[in-house]
Amino acid sequence: MIWFFDSGIGGLLVMDEFQKQFPDIPMIFEHDSIHCPYWNRESEDIRILTKQWVDRLFARGATVVILACNTASVHALRWLQQEIYPERHILGVTIPWAEHVVEQWYKKVGVLATDATVRIRAYKERVHILDNTIHIEEVWIPGLVDLIEAGKKEGGEVDVLLRGAISRLSPDREAIILWCTHYPYVEKSVEKIWQEIHGNSLPDIVDPGKEAALRFHSWLLRKGLFLPREIG
Repeated sequence: MIWFFDSGIGGLLVMDEFQKQFPDIPMIFEHDSIHCPYWNRESEDIRILTKQWVDRLFARGATVVILACNTASVHALRWLQQEIYPERHILGVTIPWAEHVVEQWYKKVGVLATDATVRIRAYKERVHILDNTIHIEEVWIPGLVDLIEAGKKEGGEVDVLLRGAISRLSPDREAIILWCTHYPYVEKSVEKIWQEIHGNSLPDIVDPGKEAALRFHSWLLRKGLFLPREIG
C-alpha cells in the first residue's frame, strides 16, 4: 500500500496522478490539518511533525510513504531516509522535477514556491547537482497555500498574490516550476496572469504529480514491491 502525506490538500493532486499510472495499487492520503501550513515553520519543527506522521503511516501498514509535500521533503526526507528509516521506503517529489528540467534542456527556469523551500535554495541545489549552467529564479508566494486550503483558487486575493510573484520572474523563462503541490490548483490563474504581465505565451509548466508518478514507475518495478499487473 502507498500512503501519501502532505501538510495540506496539495498532495491529493499528486496521488491522483499516481492513481492514473497505477490503478490497481491501493493508496491512501493523509494530511496534517492541525499544523498546516508548514511553509512558515522552522526546519526542526517541520522535521518533527513529518516524522510523527511517517511513524503513524508505517505503523498503519504502509509499504511506501511518499512525502507529497515539498516543504516536508526538503527539510526532512534525507534525514528520515538515512537516519530514522534506512530500511524502509520513503520517497519525495523533488528529484523528478529537477530531472525533467535537465532532460528538457531548459536553461532559464522560474520557480514558484513557499518560503520554507526558497530560503534554503533546495530546488536550485538539486538542479545544479545535475547541471549548474541552468539559470534559476526562485520566488515565494506568502499566503497562497492558506488561500488554497480555504478553497480560494482564483480571482481576488489569489490573483493579487500571483501578480506580485509573477512580476518578479523574468519574461524569458522557458519553464515554470510549481514547486509546491498546492500550486497546480491555481495553474489556470498562473497562465492568465503570466500573459497579462509579460505579454507572451506561458512557458512550459511542470506538473509535480505527473512527473513524480511517471518516474516512480521504474522505481517500483526495480524494487519489485508490487505485482507486475499492479504497476502496468
